[in-house]
Amino acid sequence: MTSDPVRTLVIGASYGLLPAAKIAASGHPVTVVGRSDEIAAIGTDGVGIDFGGERTLRPPMGGQGLRLSVPEAVDVSEHDLVFLAVQEPQAGAAALADLLARIGDRLPVAALMNMPPPPFLDRLTTLPITIRAGAYHAASVWAALSPDRMTQASPDAQAVRPSAGRPGLLQVTLPSNFKFAPFARPADQALLDRVTRAASRVRDAQGILPVQFVTRVSPFTPLAKWPMLATGNCRCVMPQGVTPRSIAAAVGDDPAVSRQIYDAVLAALIACGAPGPALVPFDSYAVAARRLAFPSSLARALHVGATQVERIDLLVLALLRETGQDAETCDLMNAVSATIGDQLSTGRRA
Repeated sequence: MTSDPVRTLVIGASYGLLPAAKIAASGHPVTVVGRSDEIAAIGTDGVGIDFGGERTLRPPMGGQGLRLSVPEAVDVSEHDLVFLAVQEPQAGAAALADLLARIGDRLPVAALMNMPPPPFLDRLTTLPITIRAGAYHAASVWAALSPDRMTQASPDAQAVRPSAGRPGLLQVTLPSNFKFAPFARPADQALLDRVTRAASRVRDAQGILPVQFVTRVSPFTPLAKWPMLATGNCRCVMPQGVTPRSIAAAVGDDPAVSRQIYDAVLAALIACGAPGPALVPFDSYAVAARRLAFPSSLARALHVGATQVERIDLLVLALLRETGQDAETCDLMNAVSATIGDQLSTGRRA
């Protein structure tokens, strides 16, 4: 146990279990917040993070290890740092909205989300504010959080629940690292550094466990995920009645189109001030995408009738248009957005 633990609150009991398990195993106490049914099931079966190769992390539960809670039961004053690992529309649920309002500017918040919370985007002043129009479900909720107490990570690590009946079990399908933009306040950054350094040292009999936490990189680093999401995750979504394709197929079935979309989003980010070293070239992403044999969570949700999903596609499409990218690529991205919109409309009608 570390002599001076950082009490971490992880909001999101699905993807959030990945960082929470590593933090708890490092000696820092963690409270994971989820729905009541999730929390009950996880409390029964425990938490296991399968990294492959017979490497499974089972963090200590309860006490100074990993604890479980519902949003209503969280005492904000008992925590020092928040990791936010939810889908953006989920923040609009009454219980989560209330918890975020109680956090306000009292605690530093590090988002592990594909869809960057608006308070974090407020810090990127060269990014056109107009790209947000219509893209956020919970816009009023995000207003409760302070830009100078929020940062974001690029959630490059991929993990899925292999069994719906056992939500405490996660299978890591791509063990890449979390890369955090810096906090605005040095004291908040110091907390994040302490937790992430400890979590990155967690090991088993075979050595250091995969999925590290990298901090103090460019503020634009989380946006390096945008070309990946546009090229891979969003294009897993297929027309109504067609089974979603894997990320590997979305990227690899037509590599020329994939490169065209990817490179256009890169160019748009660079036009807004993103430094080249903070971004990932297409060829590197294409190699990693070959390992992503599942459809994206976005595509899976729409296929079973979701009525709300993160609309990163709308952010990307608006960015392409605002930065004057070529019309052909904008049309390609517009078609992707139209397919997502059609699936949403079908789910809402049902």
